Amino acid sequence: MLFNSPLFLFLFLPVVFSAYFLAGRKLRNTVAIIASILFYAWGEPKFIFVVMASAVIDWYLGNGIFRSSGKGARKALLVISIVLNIGILFYFKYTNFFIDNLGKALMTMHLHPVSLAKIALPIGVSFIVFEKITYVVDIFRGTGRPAPSFSSYLLYVLLFPKLLAGPIIKYHDIADQLDSRPNTLDDVTAGLFRFSFGLAKKVLIADSLGDIVDNIFGLSAADLGFYNAWTGAVFFALQIYFDFSGYSDMAIGLGRIMGFRILENFNMPYIASNFTEFWRRWHISLSTWIRDYLYIPLGGSRRSRPRVYFNLWFCFLLSGLWHGANWTFVLWGVYHGTFLIADRIFWQDLQKKLPRNFNIAVTFFLLLIGWVLFRSQTIGQAWFYLSALFNPMLTEGKLIYMGNNIKFFAAAGLILSFFPASGTCNWLKNKIRQAPWARELELAGAFLLCIISIGKISTMTFNPFLYFRF
Repeated sequence: MLFNSPLFLFLFLPVVFSAYFLAGRKLRNTVAIIASILFYAWGEPKFIFVVMASAVIDWYLGNGIFRSSGKGARKALLVISIVLNIGILFYFKYTNFFIDNLGKALMTMHLHPVSLAKIALPIGVSFIVFEKITYVVDIFRGTGRPAPSFSSYLLYVLLFPKLLAGPIIKYHDIADQLDSRPNTLDDVTAGLFRFSFGLAKKVLIADSLGDIVDNIFGLSAADLGFYNAWTGAVFFALQIYFDFSGYSDMAIGLGRIMGFRILENFNMPYIASNFTEFWRRWHISLSTWIRDYLYIPLGGSRRSRPRVYFNLWFCFLLSGLWHGANWTFVLWGVYHGTFLIADRIFWQDLQKKLPRNFNIAVTFFLLLIGWVLFRSQTIGQAWFYLSALFNPMLTEGKLIYMGNNIKFFAAAGLILSFFPASGTCNWLKNKIRQAPWARELELAGAFLLCIISIGKISTMTFNPFLYFRF
C-alpha cells in the first residue's frame, strides 16, 4: 500500500486517522501500531513476520546490552544483532546478485554455474534494517536507552509514514514523542499541507517526467543521440529528486498530523556548490547514518590523510551497493566518493575564488553524470549513454515526443530546484509567512494541490516510488 494509491488515500488514511483521533491519548499508540502492521502486511504479507520476529530479537538483545556490565558480553550481543540484521539485508537484497556474478565467473572457467530461485526484494528492507542497527548501536554506545516497552520499540520500527523509504530515524530522536506528543490543529494543518505538497511533487512532476525518462533510457545506442541523452539525464535528476523528496514530504506530513516531528531529509540539494554540500542536503538521514555508524567507526577524520580519503571512498562504495545490487550502483558510489575526496584535497579551497552560481552549475553537471550511472541497467548502457552525452555529433537519435504538459512540469521542476538559490526566494518566503492570511493561503494551496494530484492519479497508470526498489 503506497501513499499515492487510491486505496491509501480514500480508505486507509480516512479510517486510520478517524480511529486515531477518536481514540484516547493512551490508545493512540495502539491504533498506530495496528495501522502500521496492516499497512506493511498489505504489500508484504510474508515479510511482516520476518520483521516482527527480528524486532522481538533486537528488543531482547538491546535490553541485554543495556543490563550487561561486562564489555565482552555487551559486544557479543551487539555483534549478534548486527550480524542478524545484515544477514536479512544480504539474503533478500544481495543473494541474487552474488549468485549471478558467481555463475558468470564459473562460466568463464567452463564450469557449471550455481542456480538459485530468485528471491523477491521486500520493499523498505534497507530502511528497516538500518533503523534496527541504529537502535542497538546507540544502546551499546550509551547515547540511547532501550525503549520502555516492546510496543514503543515496535512503533518505532513500524511507524507507517516512514516505514517504506525513511527518513531513517534514530530511536533517541523520537523516544519522547513515542511516549507523549501533542496533537494540535496547527500540527494537523501543517501536516496536511506538507503531505499535499509531497503528493504533488511525486504525481505531477516526478511521474510526468518518469515516462520520458523510461523511454529515453530504453533506447538503443543507435537511437539515443545527443539531445535525448541530455534530456534523459536532466529529467531523471528531477524525477528522482521530486519522487524521493515527495515521499519524504508525505512521510513528514503524515507524522506531523499524528503529532510526530520527523527530521528533514532534503534541503534543496541541487543548489549545492560541491559534493560535500550535496550530501548535507540530499537524503540527509542516510548521509548522517553513514557518518555516525560507518565513517566514524572506521576512524573518521582522526586518521592520516590517506586513511581519511579511503574511509570516505569506502563508505560511499558501500552506499552505492546499499542503493541496489548492481555494478552500476557500485560505480555511482565510487564516483561520489572520488569527488568527496577531491573536495577535501583541492576543490573546496579553489571554489572559494569562483562565483557560487558557477560552482552550483559545475556540481549539477557532475551530478548528472552520476545519475546516468545510477539509472543505467548495465555498465554497457552507462558507457554508451555517457558517450552520447559528450558527442554533439550524435544528432540522428530517435526523437522522443514531449507534450506541452511535460515541458511545463520540467520547467516547474527546474524552477523549484534552483530558485531557492536566489535571494528573491527567501524574501518571498518571509513576506508570505508574515502575511495575516498565511494559514488560509497554506490550507487553500494544500487543498488545490491535493485535488489536482488526485485528478492526475485517476487518469494515469500507477507509479511506485523509486526508492522502494532500494
